[in-house]
Amino acid sequence: MKKISVLLSAVVALFMGATSAHADLRDVYTISNIPVDHTANTTREAEAQAVAEAKIIGLYRLIERLTLEEDRALLGEDFYSYSNANELAAAVDVDNERRSTTVYRAELSVVYNPIRLRAQLSQRGVPFIDQQASRVLLVPVSASAAPVAEWAAVWPRSDEGALSPYTTSQRPRSSVADWSAVAPEVRSVGATGAIFAGLVGTEGDYAVNLTRMTAAGQTVIGRTRSVVTLEEAVAAASAYMDAAWKSQSIVRSDEARTDSTAVARFSDQRSWNAMRSAMSNSPLISGFRVDAIARDGALVSFTYAGSEERLRTEFSQRGINLLSSPDGWVIEYGGSRQF
Repeated sequence: MKKISVLLSAVVALFMGATSAHADLRDVYTISNIPVDHTANTTREAEAQAVAEAKIIGLYRLIERLTLEEDRALLGEDFYSYSNANELAAAVDVDNERRSTTVYRAELSVVYNPIRLRAQLSQRGVPFIDQQASRVLLVPVSASAAPVAEWAAVWPRSDEGALSPYTTSQRPRSSVADWSAVAPEVRSVGATGAIFAGLVGTEGDYAVNLTRMTAAGQTVIGRTRSVVTLEEAVAAASAYMDAAWKSQSIVRSDEARTDSTAVARFSDQRSWNAMRSAMSNSPLISGFRVDAIARDGALVSFTYAGSEERLRTEFSQRGINLLSSPDGWVIEYGGSRQF
């Protein structure tokens, strides 16, 4: 079925102007695959009702994507009214459309306006994050819960709109591998690390253990709730990764801010680029600047929100080690402590 796009002319400019640092913002603010089925006196009326419904459904899903459950309670039902959903919607994409004289069926995607939504959430005091985590290589792992090929087959090739975007590995495994085994594929897809999605349980009672691997080492993300199908296990794992990123990255207005300096040590341009990207793109860091730079090191300064341990975790997820020394903090690309 040919895809029909109904887009406002300013949508591209809107997302180019909304942020200079994150090119994938439009993916975050797009809610796809909203099924609609309406009957009215005419197909035009049915279509109008379907589009109105999709804008409201999409707004619920978008807020679930950007916020934590405990914070969403601050939003009243008026926030999800049609008038507000319509104001926040920037465009609608139409797919798999079916029409008759009185019936309209389709799958719709709604693109929302990031500037207006950010303003409303800020006015209502609702903490949120619309910045994506660094891309990871998603590695399906299954030893006995289901054949590893079957588990790998239910994962999409990638998920661009998630807060924790990933590209699925072409090499599913029966166990969690070490960094050297996955690093080449991680680099080939432009990721900063890997997440191993370990399927456990038995048919009809599945859960997923999530483990992150970067050049800085291995950390356990957590375990999803139990679900019935493999498809539900994929959805649960994706939701868990997003929730973990939100918990780590949402900065609240009452959190302490600390000014700091550090020495960034590196052996090559790739390591320096990785560290600079980690610091400049971190949602916990503001005011990042390079005060001095040499062939194998740089002096940097920045302000970070929250605790030192939280900052270490943030860096570790990006493959960076934050170390203490007698002279202060030292930042190194993980696995390359040469100094």
